[in-house]
Amino acid sequence: MKIGIVGDTHGSQKAFAIISKVFRDVQLLFHTGDHWQDAVYLEKTMGIPVITVKGNCDFAARENEVLLTVENKSFFLTHGHLYEVKYGLTSLQFRAEELGAEYCLFGHTHSPMILENKGVWFLNPGSLAWPRGKEIYAGIMMEYDQNCFESCFMI
Repeated sequence: MKIGIVGDTHGSQKAFAIISKVFRDVQLLFHTGDHWQDAVYLEKTMGIPVITVKGNCDFAARENEVLLTVENKSFFLTHGHLYEVKYGLTSLQFRAEELGAEYCLFGHTHSPMILENKGVWFLNPGSLAWPRGKEIYAGIMMEYDQNCFESCFMI
């Protein structure tokens, strides 16, 4: 199984075009928020399930967090602003551990990250629309192999 992670798209048509091309072979897409309506658009145009959460730039009713299991692995999806991720991962780490999550997917910082800490994988796809830093990616690809997900950035 292949999973894509994107976020902080902020309504960018250019981002939609790149995401649709890069993640055309995935079976599931996660969107980390900020313009969660973009996830609805991607779901319709790509024809795959897209799971999303509310970000700090979203004002309509939507979940702030989603916890689900994929291939017997626990995923925690949140935008990150409620956990002050711009100042570190401590609060997010506590929440992920509290939920028993193996993978914590978040955005908000617009900076890409793949990091393991104390048994939790933290994955942030960054932002195609408003990137911060020199590294700009379409998102993160996760591929299930031998009872775990391998993750890498996609250009």
